Amino acid sequence: MPAPLAAAAIPLITKAGAFLKGLTGVGAIGKAATSTAAVGAFGKGAAMKGALGSLGGRMAASKFATNAGALMPKTAAEWAMRIAPDAIFGTMAGAMTPGDIGDKLIAGTTATAGGALGGLALRGAVGGVAPGLMKNTLADVTSEMIGGIGGDMAAQGVADSIMRAKGGGTTPYEKMAAQQQRELEQQILSRYLSGKGGYPNQDPFLAENGLS
Repeated sequence: MPAPLAAAAIPLITKAGAFLKGLTGVGAIGKAATSTAAVGAFGKGAAMKGALGSLGGRMAASKFATNAGALMPKTAAEWAMRIAPDAIFGTMAGAMTPGDIGDKLIAGTTATAGGALGGLALRGAVGGVAPGLMKNTLADVTSEMIGGIGGDMAAQGVADSIMRAKGGGTTPYEKMAAQQQRELEQQILSRYLSGKGGYPNQDPFLAENGLS
């Protein structure tokens, strides 16, 4: 290479080396930033995101509670309107339950409480999630009805447990079923023995007087 060209190339080579060296330095700084400051910043960002998520969860829960609470009865008249149907069905359930007055009270009270609480709970839950939906009368009534049925079914299990504890291990319905089973077995045995010279098919007195 001629001397003038070599002399001209030296500054270019020097500048290229300096540029590459600068890139290497930038790369080192970038690595350091990634390993320290960037990681710290990422950690702070994650912590902030977690805090915001927790705050958002609390705000959502608070909003849900507010919406659900707004649907709860406020006056005695509203409570009566909401609970009256459950009280009517609870009274009917208690009246139809076999057993003594204690069994009837247990069945009626649990049915009333279960139906009322179940209806209010589901209505409040739906309203807490979608308050606008509960402005529809059909949705309001349907949610309370479904919740009341579910609550009544759950209350039946509670009532049975209480009545079993009271009745020596069986409910009045179970006692009635056992009694009917014994009567059926007795009837079958009587019919069987009547054909074997055991119990007669007809009452002798009624047969002699033409009443059988």
